[in-house]
Amino acid sequence: MISRLILMRHDKRSWKYPDLSDHERPLKKRGRKASVKIAKELIKLNWIPDKLYSSDSERTRETWKKMNKYIKDIEVEYSRKFYHSKPKKIMKNIPDELNYNTIMILGHNPGCADFLEHLCGEWHRMPTAATALLTLKDNSKSWKESGNWNLEQLLIPREL
Repeated sequence: MISRLILMRHDKRSWKYPDLSDHERPLKKRGRKASVKIAKELIKLNWIPDKLYSSDSERTRETWKKMNKYIKDIEVEYSRKFYHSKPKKIMKNIPDELNYNTIMILGHNPGCADFLEHLCGEWHRMPTAATALLTLKDNSKSWKESGNWNLEQLLIPREL
């Protein structure tokens, strides 16, 4: 049963290629460094996900690719359904019952900030590569229930 959730916004995207769609935009060089910082911090804190649910955009895939050099053996599910999704859509596309202790959701803003607010009942700014570490308050309630999570820590790459 799930007891921890990692919510992460993708790294900084590049605007270098104006001919690409938003979905196809890669990361900036600086963004590639931020995901490595976050991966190393998750390892240091022993916050390793069992399962990753991620948008299938180029920048989310590239964010995880950089992190996956450090965090190994994670079950990954990429889906267009997580691309610029609002909290309701994110929850709809993740099962109610999860057989994982820790899941990670990798997505976009404003969905990440809105989902964080839904989960813990407080709004926080989610700059690129920001990563929220949450613990479940009451496992007798649905993990999807609003306010049923504690925000343990908010990792901001430039502050690490």
